[in-house]
Amino acid sequence: MTTSMIERIFLLMLSITLVSCGSLRTFHDYARAGDTVAIAVGMQSNFNKDNITITITPASGSQIIIPATDPSIRAVINFYPDPISNMIISREINENLTPSAITYAYTTDVMTNNDKDWYQTTIFLDLPETLTEGLTQIEVSNGSITDSSTLDIISGTGVANTFSADFGDGLLLNEDMLDSLSRTNHSTVNLSSSTIPHAIEINFTHDPDNSVGGSGRAFVVNPLGYRKNLHWSDDGINLKIIMIESKDGIIDNMNDYKFYITGTVNNLQQRSITGYDTNGNIVPDVTLMLTNNY
Repeated sequence: MTTSMIERIFLLMLSITLVSCGSLRTFHDYARAGDTVAIAVGMQSNFNKDNITITITPASGSQIIIPATDPSIRAVINFYPDPISNMIISREINENLTPSAITYAYTTDVMTNNDKDWYQTTIFLDLPETLTEGLTQIEVSNGSITDSSTLDIISGTGVANTFSADFGDGLLLNEDMLDSLSRTNHSTVNLSSSTIPHAIEINFTHDPDNSVGGSGRAFVVNPLGYRKNLHWSDDGINLKIIMIESKDGIIDNMNDYKFYITGTVNNLQQRSITGYDTNGNIVPDVTLMLTNNY
């Protein structure tokens, strides 16, 4: 097998494992019945403890169904790459800081449809104590998306992970601590345009928040701060967002303008959106899509 062929196979495995379909194997590859394993399921914006069902098919015996909210689903957490990792910076400066880093970044971008907000959704699961030894399949589904991994159950009595932390007193991470690391309810704002603008202004309204006698509070999150600057203000009813390229021409895909609106306000509604080029002229066809992730 040639070096080129080996590299292509590795790239395919890397992109599938990290982004598209999640890992083909749990972590660890081998576990005892009752142990805690980590299942990487790819970039899943709508996976959480309240909506996923886990189906375990053991080497022998009947399937085991673990419903949403079951305490054996210990956590659902999104893990992000280091923003100054070799792969990301190699992509940004178009120079390989480690061998083939640009190629790996490009492949990942292709698999995410040019969404550079990379993360790996990972589920921590306490395995049932009744599993038989042998190859076991684990499927995770939210009803519309299903991801599958396998592991080998080996002999021995497993123990659920205590998730102990070094705070000097043997503190164990409890359920509330793990849930605090999970993704909160939010709205994803994706933008599109035939011409990439240099700057965009967006105005929303929402029900009165707690600063003007209502309830809740909005918060805006920019996942790609190294590609765009995002400024926002909220007077309690009107939410204004202004985005501008962090460097002229650095945004090469409208996905780079993606951002999140989170917090606890209600009835978020778009009022206007305007794009501008570097000379301040209006870019006429900028639109947005608001997706609620609850």
